[in-house]
Amino acid sequence: LNGFKGRSMMADRPVRRLLFVNEDAALAKCVGELVSATRGGGWRLAHHSHLKDALVHMTVGEPDLVLVGPAPADSDQLSAVRRLSAAGPELPVVAVIKGRGARARREAREAGAAECLDADDLNPELWGRTLDYCRREVQVNRELARVTARLDWLTHMDGLTDLMNRKGLERAMMEELDRKRRRGGNLMMVLADLDGFTGINATLGHGVGDLVLVNAARRMVEAVGDGGLVGRCGTDRFVVLLPDGTLTDAETVAEKIRLGISCDAIRAGDHTITTTASLAVIAIATDSLSFDEVLARAHYSLQRSKESGGNRVTVGSGPDRLEPLAPLSAEPDTVRELLRGDVLEAVAQPIVNLVDGRIVSHEMLIRGPQGPLHRPDNLFRFCQEQDILQALDLRCLKQCVATARAGGLSRYHVNIMPATLLQTPVTELVRVLRGANGSRGHCVLEISEQQLLSDPSVLVGPVRDLQAAGVQIAIDDVGFGNSCLEGLVMLQPQIMKIDKRMVKGLDEDADLRRSLNRLLLVAEALGAEVVAEGIETIAEHDVLLELGVRLGQGFLFGKPAPVAAAGAVPPPVRPGDGPPAAGAEA
Repeated sequence: LNGFKGRSMMADRPVRRLLFVNEDAALAKCVGELVSATRGGGWRLAHHSHLKDALVHMTVGEPDLVLVGPAPADSDQLSAVRRLSAAGPELPVVAVIKGRGARARREAREAGAAECLDADDLNPELWGRTLDYCRREVQVNRELARVTARLDWLTHMDGLTDLMNRKGLERAMMEELDRKRRRGGNLMMVLADLDGFTGINATLGHGVGDLVLVNAARRMVEAVGDGGLVGRCGTDRFVVLLPDGTLTDAETVAEKIRLGISCDAIRAGDHTITTTASLAVIAIATDSLSFDEVLARAHYSLQRSKESGGNRVTVGSGPDRLEPLAPLSAEPDTVRELLRGDVLEAVAQPIVNLVDGRIVSHEMLIRGPQGPLHRPDNLFRFCQEQDILQALDLRCLKQCVATARAGGLSRYHVNIMPATLLQTPVTELVRVLRGANGSRGHCVLEISEQQLLSDPSVLVGPVRDLQAAGVQIAIDDVGFGNSCLEGLVMLQPQIMKIDKRMVKGLDEDADLRRSLNRLLLVAEALGAEVVAEGIETIAEHDVLLELGVRLGQGFLFGKPAPVAAAGAVPPPVRPGDGPPAAGAEA
């Protein structure tokens, strides 16, 4: 019985395949005997004298580990290590060194060897431990690769339809846009929304709704084929990305999707369900910064299909324009004009040295169309209600940068909302801030403290990447009333901008001066420069100087106004030159 059990255990022992590359057959025989005697045994040796034969063996023999001897027949050892490591990056390559000591080991590791063994020291214990360590490392690396691939799938794929999810679509779109910028070509988007899907869920249940979604996804994949990418970005909303196509090509694909979905009938118990889809086709502009920005443009093309009764395709005539169609109300036109930037105006307010009144920079601000939306607070509230706030924020950023550069401003501040910063790739922001010529200039990106998220730590990564790219970060509206200390410490901005409510009446309010002084101590501890906002009177200016504030802006120095012509040098602005303007800073 004991003998039987021993034979069974030997039969169940896994065979581990070892590939040895070296011209010396005698050394190969020694190595074969050595590895069979190592702790655990189970190694099966395959020997090849030539590197070219070993490379072929790697593809068909599936070795678990590769040994490179001192002298392959058709290569030197270091070159062989490099070639074999490149051919099987997941397999450990162990160099069998003969002489030359530490230098030889260092060179082998630099060439890609995971470990080194001494050909003159055939110690079974040492060799066994080394080979087992490398084998376990392979197992760990393979499991890690499997888990990483699974996490990537869960992050970027939709579990119901097996299509890309919103994150996957965003990644794919940005990769295609990057390729488009480098090589040229077009990128089209088809946005599809199922008509009446909410009613299906409400009356027949979510199980039936899932069947409808899976069927729609299948029809889209069939219509697109290998020429595009399909994803699901909402409950019943799908996106198709079509590289290197035209609007006509994209319209043809959209029509195939529409017909495929509308001709299907799904049986669910006693019910036969037919569905239709409304679709929009747009060209994605090269300067698009985020998936949300593009989706906002496509959404208002999609609304035209919905308003026209559904089950139809609306085609945009360009990246920013829609095919003419009489709107049902003025609102779609207003939204479309805002997203194109047609009715937006970028203006500049000077930031001055409080000691001598010199203009040291400008803050670029945005103004909406004439009427209620001209005021920034009304403009952004309206955009939030229309669910285009982040798309408009990106449009404002681009317009402010372009206006500042066109006006010859070498130093300027622009604003971005925290949510927009999180959803826009840092590389795209840097590209916009540096402009077409790639120059950094002196641009400061302002993030509003009153809009900081409940967990400011999520902004640390993007902020650090921007700072590493040469973009200075300012936290705006400091002292607004929120508990901002945690965010300031985490983000470590180069500039702190004191909210105008901490400045107004500063000369008459001792408590306000003490609060401001505490904020200045925080700025000093962080090494941040301070800019005071909303300065309206000489008295406020003088108190700020006494407290050590050296930079400021406000109506005392100038209201937001159109940028001067390119190359013009603004005249010095000094406190007291004319009566202070009334009213609060915009």
